[in-house]
Amino acid sequence: MNALDPTVCRRARLSRDPRFDGEFFLAVVTTGIYCRPVCPARPPREENVRYYRSAAEAAQAGFRPCLRCRPESAPWSPAWLGTDTTVRRALELIQAGFLNGHSLAQLADKLGIGERYLRKLFDQKLGVSPNAVAQTQRLHFAQKLILETDLSMTDVAFAAGYSSLRRFNSATRENFGCAASELRRRKQPRGRGPGIHLSLSARPPYDAASVLALFERHAVAGLEQVEAGCWRRALHTERGAALIEVRPGPRGIELVARLSDNRDLMPLIAQLRRMFDLDAQPLEIEDCLTQDPLLAPLATARPGVRSPVFASPFESCVRAILGQQVSTVAARTLCSAIVNAADCQAELDGEPIRVFPSPEALLAVPDTVLKMPGGRRQTLRAVCELFLDKPAPSELLAALGTLRGVGPWTLDLVAMRGLGDPDRFPVSDLGLLRAVGGSEDRKALLARSEHWQPWRSYAANLLWRSLGNG
Repeated sequence: MNALDPTVCRRARLSRDPRFDGEFFLAVVTTGIYCRPVCPARPPREENVRYYRSAAEAAQAGFRPCLRCRPESAPWSPAWLGTDTTVRRALELIQAGFLNGHSLAQLADKLGIGERYLRKLFDQKLGVSPNAVAQTQRLHFAQKLILETDLSMTDVAFAAGYSSLRRFNSATRENFGCAASELRRRKQPRGRGPGIHLSLSARPPYDAASVLALFERHAVAGLEQVEAGCWRRALHTERGAALIEVRPGPRGIELVARLSDNRDLMPLIAQLRRMFDLDAQPLEIEDCLTQDPLLAPLATARPGVRSPVFASPFESCVRAILGQQVSTVAARTLCSAIVNAADCQAELDGEPIRVFPSPEALLAVPDTVLKMPGGRRQTLRAVCELFLDKPAPSELLAALGTLRGVGPWTLDLVAMRGLGDPDRFPVSDLGLLRAVGGSEDRKALLARSEHWQPWRSYAANLLWRSLGNG
């Protein structure tokens, strides 16, 4: 593991610079509490401070989370995001609540490695065990639900991944020194409507308006809508569906959610953090992209560029196929016709709500609805057949690349909008060529984009945004 620089950490915590939020955590030996670098409490003396790369490390060292700065509200650690592929995939699964209902052996099996090797990787890369990460995740998520929602303590316990109310109460007392009901008394009263209301933070700056503009530009009638800066749609969950509303917030986004089963709340939050790219590293991205005189004024005018992701890899594949060689408006219209014809529904509070079609439902859509060239129609159906076998994310692009009608542009779009790859640049995209003023051909633009690594997806989003596109 790379050691933290105490001098840099000291400067960051004393300045309370929000750009370092989630980069590290500080613990105070005299109080036994760990905090975010933006904590409003009086700064402790440096000799009493210890620095940790993650909340899990601080918790493992015996410190309790601060009730003022609330470490559960910090963005996901960039130090963890920079780990190797296997560990990063394991962390994503843990963040989505995988270990709440599965064993460590099952997690290792899903990753295609042995349990002992998984433990070794976590110890080498992070200095904590997978179970320690999961335990901290449950505790932080429970604290967030206690302080931000009106859910009963039983609902909080199961939504946070605890197997029983007794375990939840025990963890609360052990880690906060008080009962969950006492924590709830600290909650600020807010006038809110129905649903679960949560604030999801991003590391600033965060260009929420541009992210919502992208979802609005690609909104499928009958499935989603964006009105007055609020994005609404239904999403699949493991146990049913979720109806969500998202709007910009002071530190990221504000969420209102209704779920078929609140146990799906943790994976839903992980999905939305990924979709809205809340855990990006804006300092590193800006430092890289502003070196280019083409991108510098774009990044300066609207800081906090993000690279949003669609709801699922399958949905991104369908949207990419439908968008081949047609305008965004035409692709959206065709996607709406398909969604309405498939009429794929889930149940929420006893009522049906429309969700994006499954591969099976889309395969059943008649050719009369799929108003596109025959070759593209065959490609779309081949993609549906591929997803019936549930390909692993790591294998998806290779499998897609074998299908007729799937070229580099489609693969780049799926990598960006489906898998969240930060370093893809669809150089053949006509919008990107227009954004550079037509002064460069594809070969020259590709060569120029090599200087934007490893953040080429963000460069593409900046260029699209300069055209008013998403």
